[in-house]
Amino acid sequence: MRKSLLVLVAVLVSLGLTACATTKANQKTRVKCPACGYEFKVPAQNP
Repeated sequence: MRKSLLVLVAVLVSLGLTACATTKANQKTRVKCPACGYEFKVPAQNP
């Protein structure tokens, strides 16, 4: 029981980290302003 719970937690953590990963390193994230609706690219934090 304990081993299966540990495996389940490990799988959920790995899926969570995979979901947060970006698909392409050079792809910029687009953000939509909630006030005016304008879409723009977010500048890189660490170029």
